Amino acid sequence: MSGFSAEWLALREPVDAASRNGELTTQLLNWRQQFNTLSVLDLASGTGANARFLAPMLGGEQHWRLIDHDPKLLAQSARLPLTACWRIERHCLDLVSAKESLDFQNIHLVTASALIDLVSAEWLEWLAQHCRKAQAAIFIALSYDGVLVWDPALKDDERVRAWVNRHQQTNKGFGPALGPLAAPEFKTMLERLNYRAELRPSPWQLGPEQIAMQTALLKGWVEAAREIAPGSTHWLNEWAAQRRSLIEQQDSRLTVGHWDLFAQP
Repeated sequence: MSGFSAEWLALREPVDAASRNGELTTQLLNWRQQFNTLSVLDLASGTGANARFLAPMLGGEQHWRLIDHDPKLLAQSARLPLTACWRIERHCLDLVSAKESLDFQNIHLVTASALIDLVSAEWLEWLAQHCRKAQAAIFIALSYDGVLVWDPALKDDERVRAWVNRHQQTNKGFGPALGPLAAPEFKTMLERLNYRAELRPSPWQLGPEQIAMQTALLKGWVEAAREIAPGSTHWLNEWAAQRRSLIEQQDSRLTVGHWDLFAQP
């Protein structure tokens, strides 16, 4: 299973928080009221950004199980604010090789952020079945939907987007990834299991001042395009240089599409 650096996760955390869909978050908070102590399973939790966002909103007594394969990232989840009402467990577990040891017992909510676009249809079906067996609600934030829009536009933007989206569907450790198709496909899977599931957009809207975030994304996408189309060096280098110049001049805006999903059994 591949992972992400703590530096990248720190860079995207405030952008993620600003981008989450308010309507679905409100639905989640309303659903939460039926439980005295809420038990939450947070998959691929990284440094704990998902819990840092949700736990203060959910309120009351909470029991979180944070699951990640990287012990260094899990250790950074100690930055979660502690209250007498919260109990937090950290489990170092690979969601591919050791997924069958994942404990869904007595879980009310299964949640994740920026995960399901990295996994295969088979893995996602496995997750859906286990959530249904546990009668757990599901809240999945910030799944990439395939939309990349730069402003101002350049002639090769669409070409790069196509390569990036092809790369999104390569194996990220879970088998061939669903990439931009993941959130709609998961919604369909859950509806077949009699869940009431809703998707809402949660796009990143990056302004000219967000130089570091745009630069990091540009670098990653150029690397992805090179992996898919190794013969594209000349035009890709030219495109990247133009994009980098616009970003450094604070003359670049970027929209990256995502979905949020909330499903109730």
